[in-house]
Amino acid sequence: MTHTLGIDIGTFETKGVLVAADGTITASASRPHKMLVPRPGWAEHRAEEDWWGDFVHVTRALLAQSGVDPKNIRAVAASAIGPCMLPVDSAGTPLMNGV
Repeated sequence: MTHTLGIDIGTFETKGVLVAADGTITASASRPHKMLVPRPGWAEHRAEEDWWGDFVHVTRALLAQSGVDPKNIRAVAASAIGPCMLPVDSAGTPLMNGV
């Protein structure tokens, strides 16, 4: 059966759900992360760890929990905090935390 992977990268945690084609929730998982506040009025995330790392961790947890073959995931729906910015170099490597 085909599935859709839904991921929400939020302010304090990343949540994920794996939904079957008939609408049945096959698995759900989440992973908390910290919001960095280097000074009053500023907010940052560690993009590699919090955004990408959480995406990978939650996706792996969903697949392990459900036993769904990744080949059966037909769509990925992603949602994230915003507006936000992540400066990167020409190779796509983050130059600083996401703000």
